[in-house]
Amino acid sequence: MLLLPKGAKIIGQGITGREGSRTLPWALKYGTQIVAGVTPNKGGQVVESIPVFNTIKEALEKVGEVDGVVQFVPPTIVKSATIEAIEAGVKFILIGAEKVPVKDAAIIYAIAKEKGASVIGPSSIGYISPHRNLKIGVVGGENPERSFVDGNIAVLSKSGGMLSEIGVLLKKNNLGVSWAVGVGGDRIISTSFADFLLELENDDKTKASVIFGELGGKYEEEVAKLVKGGQIKKPIVAFIAGEFTQKLPSDVQFGHAGAIIEGKRGLPSEKRRILRESGVYVADDFDEIPTILKKII
Repeated sequence: MLLLPKGAKIIGQGITGREGSRTLPWALKYGTQIVAGVTPNKGGQVVESIPVFNTIKEALEKVGEVDGVVQFVPPTIVKSATIEAIEAGVKFILIGAEKVPVKDAAIIYAIAKEKGASVIGPSSIGYISPHRNLKIGVVGGENPERSFVDGNIAVLSKSGGMLSEIGVLLKKNNLGVSWAVGVGGDRIISTSFADFLLELENDDKTKASVIFGELGGKYEEEVAKLVKGGQIKKPIVAFIAGEFTQKLPSDVQFGHAGAIIEGKRGLPSEKRRILRESGVYVADDFDEIPTILKKII
């Protein structure tokens, strides 16, 4: 389950650390129900009135069943923290850490699939749903309303910064978001655009989606295949960044670990072609996104 319910109960792994303790009050203020924290050897502490436990198992024994876990742990700890959560029966984990070793990300992906858990990330800025008062991760910062207002557009992005930019663009054009999700930009992520879009098909609040893609990877091509095959029926507007990279030497490296091109696969121009041919609306300019949305919803 990727779309958590209103009032979802969440455990924060690592909320005693700098990032976790900074983000926790923002989430609580937004209405997110953080019911416990987990940090090894810090059990018994209280952060922002939230009790801290040494393990996920101890937390569940005290607070009961939860809907998910949000992580604020270093990249080297992500694998063990995620496995701990999955083995405890948690079915939703959001990983915010960047630079998680590729091998660890691959192991997380495999275990999540085997156990039927939904893992977002690594390197996810988080996700937010105004109508459900859910803000999980650092997305939106201290004042999420500056970027994300209630509406019926789902926004999915590899880039955390551009997730907020799209939210601001929609807000300026009197549109809002049902969900805004940073899927992460690493080479291996556990939940793709396609995974979210398939679940959004059954979300009454969402009328259309925006995906912000970049060079590299095949996530946009997966979306195109599902649209063409009829599994995804709700309209999608796509913007693919990185056109300038096609004019640069092939050995130039770019920001995200997932920004890798193999032959034509992964080229922004190729992604746009495939998406258009499948029936996805493709915006050539960033500012076209709200214009297209207003025509189709």
